[in-house]
Amino acid sequence: MAEDYYSLLGVARNATEAEIKAAYRKLAMKHHPDRNPGNKESESKFRTINGAYEALSDPKKRKMYDQYGEAGVNAGASGGFGGQGGPGFEGFGQGVDVNEVFGDLFENMFGGQGGGGGRRRAARGNDLKYETNISLEDAFKGVQLPLHFQRVESCETCRGSGAKAGSGVKRCTQCRGSGRVQVSQGFFAMSQTCPRCGGEGEIVEDPCKSCRGQGRVRKDAELKVKIPAGIYHGATLRISGEGEAGPRGAQAGDLYLEIHIKPDPRFERHEDDLSVNAHVDIATAALGGATTVPTIDGEPVTVKIAHATQHGATLRVREKGMPKLHGRGRGDLLVHVRVDVPRDLTAKQKELLEEFRKSLHDEHEKGAPGVFGRIFGKE
Repeated sequence: MAEDYYSLLGVARNATEAEIKAAYRKLAMKHHPDRNPGNKESESKFRTINGAYEALSDPKKRKMYDQYGEAGVNAGASGGFGGQGGPGFEGFGQGVDVNEVFGDLFENMFGGQGGGGGRRRAARGNDLKYETNISLEDAFKGVQLPLHFQRVESCETCRGSGAKAGSGVKRCTQCRGSGRVQVSQGFFAMSQTCPRCGGEGEIVEDPCKSCRGQGRVRKDAELKVKIPAGIYHGATLRISGEGEAGPRGAQAGDLYLEIHIKPDPRFERHEDDLSVNAHVDIATAALGGATTVPTIDGEPVTVKIAHATQHGATLRVREKGMPKLHGRGRGDLLVHVRVDVPRDLTAKQKELLEEFRKSLHDEHEKGAPGVFGRIFGKE
């Protein structure tokens, strides 16, 4: 028993025309002979889903199928039930207009215009991608960088035509200017790039000596690229039309520049915020005071240290971070407090610290946390 057409396409019986067409496109692309050369099972599946789509895409045939099944469709095609038969698509034996169904899909597969006539569209030039390293200061301020690279550009001698001055190009006689030729393989007709003109649809009669008929030459190029303030590490800038030239005057590709920000010895970046370490002595941490820290814009800022500030505490200075790339204002500067313990002490300092330590023990015996305890979180 033949499989139900709706089941073959994977749609419900009340599916719309758009749903049926979408399901058919997906299956036809999967089982198309060009994608499965020599696979008899895919060829058979392709013919079957074409038959199902032919019946369900035609409102009259679909009505006959819903009433009488496959027999109703076959009878309608041969004149039974008052139906009219339609011309079949060569190679598939079914009345499916493949160009209408696939449209841009065939253009993407074959590089043509739906398999129809007419000159093939000229291919766009290749995109280029480069990387560059900048400092954190450059990312903060924004900078204009000169970029030196190589790319394929349109030949100035022939202005991209590939033909010597005084000569020209003529239409390819093998593909008749379409850039595609049809090749038959058994039941199937496939389209492929014309071997004579390479898909251009035209042939240069007398090639230009500068570019040897290619219409393009490789050259050194220089470009100034503006890096916006606040750019992130790993961000990619797109410069439209600065890639390689397209063949025969076609649109140029784009240039992509990936930004890498070099590590900074002073700051660490966290999106729009920056962090910096502030080293203070134990007396300042215990009694309070102030310290000076650098900022990315070059102006040091004084930060207030509250009494009993703990090692590892973080203080926030507003609007002293990086510029916000997609907004206004700046991020913050995060100051991480690092309490330094002195290494070399004088006799007098040792005496004072011994006296200080004794007072801490006295306070501890009384049940009160000492100053060091408040600094380092011990009791």
